[in-house]
Amino acid sequence: MSNADQPPAASLPQTGDAATKLRQGSILPKSVLERLNLTKFRRDEDPVLVVISHDCDLIRPPETEPMIELIPGHSKDELKDGYTNGQSPRTLHLNYVQNGAKKVLELSALDKMQVDKRTLLDVEPDPDSVLEKNTVTILQGWLSARYKRAAFPNELIRRMEPIKKKLSSVNAAKIVGIWMEYEPEDDDLPADEPYELNIKIVYSTLHFDARTTAEEKAKSLRERFEKHFFAQGVWHSIDLRTCEAIADAVFSVRDILTYKQWRLEHLSLRENPPDEYL
Repeated sequence: MSNADQPPAASLPQTGDAATKLRQGSILPKSVLERLNLTKFRRDEDPVLVVISHDCDLIRPPETEPMIELIPGHSKDELKDGYTNGQSPRTLHLNYVQNGAKKVLELSALDKMQVDKRTLLDVEPDPDSVLEKNTVTILQGWLSARYKRAAFPNELIRRMEPIKKKLSSVNAAKIVGIWMEYEPEDDDLPADEPYELNIKIVYSTLHFDARTTAEEKAKSLRERFEKHFFAQGVWHSIDLRTCEAIADAVFSVRDILTYKQWRLEHLSLRENPPDEYL
């Protein structure tokens, strides 16, 4: 947002409390739209404004942390596979409640904006619009994933072309994500040398049948890898060592540091300019 979009200093609310009551994941009341000059937002004339600044930044006074970061979203009819649980770093679908009705909120990472914290010091979260339980954690992961998502070797991506759609097609409500470990970490691997690949399909323990869903996914992936990369008792191009379902409760910190998450939008760093997103 440009400086011209900010309200003049004289119109800023006066308050003796230097801290805002807003927190990460708070939805702003509609009454602030005119104050922030967002009544004609380019994607939606009636946006749902979500606070995405960290709580530690929100509680600091404007003198040391002058801005609040927001992301405008808009309501959708239903959750779309591929946009839930932070699978896509560009678009996120979250469940939220507005005036007692369950709805779906769509957020785009390209729409993030900053506003002067002083304009919101007197604002409290909208009591009639709230994100559902556990969605703030998903929001946090999605925000960070845009900057830390894994870049796979271009050669590995090229070899996995026949199974990319199969990898990316998951029940997002039950499967948290797919993580991979591969060797060697080489982008110039000779054609006759296969990548050794280990896959973990992490399922949510919040769903009683998620384990079955993940195990079925692991089985179907193993079959697909064998179809494309295993012949006459030998692995070619990709050597799938393991492909297993694992509960989110036992997916360890070591796993997170060792494995890379496969997302719907992957990026290869080999090309110049880099490959386009899927």
